[in-house]
Amino acid sequence: MRKEYEKIFSRFTTIEPPAGLLDKIIERIRREKHLLAVKRRLVFISLGTIVSLTAFIPVFKLVQADINQSGFLQFLSLAFSDFGVVINYWQTFIMSLLETIPAITLAMFFSVILVFLWSLKLLARDIKIVYGYQ
Repeated sequence: MRKEYEKIFSRFTTIEPPAGLLDKIIERIRREKHLLAVKRRLVFISLGTIVSLTAFIPVFKLVQADINQSGFLQFLSLAFSDFGVVINYWQTFIMSLLETIPAITLAMFFSVILVFLWSLKLLARDIKIVYGYQ
């Protein structure tokens, strides 16, 4: 029986795979794994972008309220209404501005903006990678 099989299969010519086929297959698998990782990262970065964008509005309102409450705008408006007095007493004016600035809420505001811009940059990069694979 074995001889019959050998006789049948001896009529067929064996087809050799092209040189470098294994390397191409391995490279394609590596690229697909990378693409899957980028797509997963894209989901998390999208969520981060949405969260930072939604956090922007309450933090902005908080900064606005703190600036109004601290009197920072009144001191700042003095620079435009009576510039001569500001020039004469510039050191005292600068100290008054620094004392009334709501530093913590401004730091929160700028950190939310920074996180949003950073996640937007990463989002654009990953979208470019995902659609660049076509």
